[in-house]
Amino acid sequence: MSAKSLETKSVAIKRKPRSETRGERVPPQGEGGFDVNWYPVCLSNDIRAGEVKGMDFLDGRVVVFRGENGAVTVMSAYCRHFGADLGVGGKVMGNEIQCPYHHWRYGQDGACKHIPIGGAIPKNARQFVFPTMEKWGLVFAFNGLEPTYQLPEFPIPADKLAIRTFGKIKCKLDIALQATNNVDFQHLIILHGLDIEKYPEISFHKYGLEQKGMVWRDNLRGGGAKSTVDVSLTGTNFLMFGGDLAGMNAYMGIAGVPIIRDGISDVYTIIAVPKLGEDPASRQATETVLGAIEHWAHALMIDDDLPITNNVSFRMDNLLNHDRYVMQMVRYLQAYPRAHPSAEYIRK
Repeated sequence: MSAKSLETKSVAIKRKPRSETRGERVPPQGEGGFDVNWYPVCLSNDIRAGEVKGMDFLDGRVVVFRGENGAVTVMSAYCRHFGADLGVGGKVMGNEIQCPYHHWRYGQDGACKHIPIGGAIPKNARQFVFPTMEKWGLVFAFNGLEPTYQLPEFPIPADKLAIRTFGKIKCKLDIALQATNNVDFQHLIILHGLDIEKYPEISFHKYGLEQKGMVWRDNLRGGGAKSTVDVSLTGTNFLMFGGDLAGMNAYMGIAGVPIIRDGISDVYTIIAVPKLGEDPASRQATETVLGAIEHWAHALMIDDDLPITNNVSFRMDNLLNHDRYVMQMVRYLQAYPRAHPSAEYIRK
């Protein structure tokens, strides 16, 4: 894709019929369910062995606990007896979680295992358990009964990487709409000050998109340093990009989850760079690189983006040729599957 091909001009883009006087919107999360994604719930080090925490998640409440076996479970918070919140006074007993109200205990599969008062355990005494995994220092829960895709890997083996995960940034824009920034070239040029020397090759697929070979110079914060990066979107909420970032071999992942109760998305960032060695000097040099990338990422996401995206009314209206890949991504988001199998379990 040449720079000339993206010169700013009005183009005729066919749109679906609509009744609004303004442009099309992406239906908000919760309307028709939630995108079928792996969602970050919390940092792994937030949940130590024997610990349980209640969390707002999607449009309801879950608990996250780690059993003696080290495994993390994400399940619906409200006990299937009288609805006590397992995250308020619940206790981890071995690999089970005990309700604070009547001490019913649930296993990591969600099934009730013990009722202290005695008697048969009701067959429906079962919590909703989300498919759960830990990766890059985050606990992820899948919005579905079975995962339909896997999260990507960084191009370098994990044991060769130093990884720093931080969060959460609170964003008032749906994380899926926030992710359109990666194909919004006007935004990259005008807001972030990037001089794009080579536009990427972009392809959409069933569970995301790929951008290959983008070259830019950061004139606003990087002193004109050159970067060559690849970008991917997996699902609607996980961006990964990296390559040569201003002369540093570095990678970044951005994952978010909508929290309807607060009207926000909780966003987590993963930074990964190759280890420079195991001696103290090399470790310090690696930490310095991680710190530089984190500072740059915060500047773009917090200083540049949040004051705007926290107050935007996102619609596809009066499009330019520069906007055509944003439009394609919006079409992808509009068609992406939604579901809410946990609805009756996590809502109060």
